[in-house]
Amino acid sequence: MSYWVALVARNAAEHVRSTLESLLQQTLKPTQVIIVNDGSTDKTQSIVLGYADRYPKTVRIVTLPDRGYDIRRVPRNINLAWSIADGSDLDTAYFMISGDDCTYSRHYAATLASRMRSEKKLVVASGRPFAGGISHEHSPAGSGRFVRCSFWREIGGRYPLKAGWETWLLYKAMERGCSVALFPEATFQHVRPRGAKHQFAYWGAAMHSLGYQPLYAMGRIAKNAVNGSVPIKGSVNMLRGYLVAGLGSSDPFISPFEQSLREFVNRDQVQTIRNLAVR
Repeated sequence: MSYWVALVARNAAEHVRSTLESLLQQTLKPTQVIIVNDGSTDKTQSIVLGYADRYPKTVRIVTLPDRGYDIRRVPRNINLAWSIADGSDLDTAYFMISGDDCTYSRHYAATLASRMRSEKKLVVASGRPFAGGISHEHSPAGSGRFVRCSFWREIGGRYPLKAGWETWLLYKAMERGCSVALFPEATFQHVRPRGAKHQFAYWGAAMHSLGYQPLYAMGRIAKNAVNGSVPIKGSVNMLRGYLVAGLGSSDPFISPFEQSLREFVNRDQVQTIRNLAVR
């Protein structure tokens, strides 16, 4: 049940120690933690270098120049970590994706790896994330996500550089007849509030790019606002992002995904709406 971790960090001096400690103290320890330091301007680099000195066989650092914050680089940096692991012949069953502000329960990795080993069609899984003691997630989270390496290779070994890349992976798995799951017994804590930097506008654009059924998209935005998982301002930004993407854009980051996937997403959501209507 081996795995390695891709950890993307930027200006995380306040949180990255806790993240690394929780990863390195897992009961099922990672084969390697590859940290992509995306041009941090605080003390992140010196902190992660300290861990690389203490754990030279486990912690590996890739340092990129400072180009300012841009959420578009997150999937690119995860892809970079994968290419390094793949080129280093890290022969593990799974890899884990982590943000730089997460702390995981000690049995987190062992729980997910055990569930994935026993369920062969399960290719993406996470535990339940909490922020401020509140959780509204019902599908595998982006951070804390375990991905089966064989499946990742089958779909090209990289995230697409588009808004919605995290959700893309879930629908890609379901489109291929595989399963994804969130296991509430495995928990982790997010320190930063979700959407703090991009203010949720890309979430709305991602819905359009992925081919969300319009009624489903509106319902999702409204539900997020009502249950408090997204602030009202963030929900308005999501709606704006969805509508603006629908008008068309020259920005490749918010361009549509492949038509076959968009049609699959639409059909799946239409069925969800029908199921809700007959309850």
